[in-house]
Amino acid sequence: MTSGYTIAWILYIAGALALLAVVWRMTRNARREWRHLLMVSAAALLLTPGPIVVEQDLFLAPAFFILVLDGLFDTLASASRAGLVLLGVWLVALVLSLVYQLLVRPKGASPHSHKPQSPDEADQVKTAEERREPSL
Repeated sequence: MTSGYTIAWILYIAGALALLAVVWRMTRNARREWRHLLMVSAAALLLTPGPIVVEQDLFLAPAFFILVLDGLFDTLASASRAGLVLLGVWLVALVLSLVYQLLVRPKGASPHSHKPQSPDEADQVKTAEERREPSL
């Protein structure tokens, strides 16, 4: 039998994945580096679990919610536990994303390098208006 705790986590993860799909869709026109940064940040914020101790039992909840609610209604010491977990996961995810981006980047490509066009290639890029012969 599935408990309410498990059902809540399943629904939360489904909603978080839907939000990540929205973030992916919103950043489709952004450069690859920015897209990875935003996706990793959103995933770390939404999917990182944090600890909650209730009557000697340990439960997990989204660390962002623990951080906000403990910061508002409890002491900052209890909020800092979730904040440190969230920060640690975010930093590790950013480092892994950076390593991934460096590994899949094409050889010899730098972020600001542009290959100069030869005159032949420049002629091929002309628009239809430029190619049109003047009429008499």
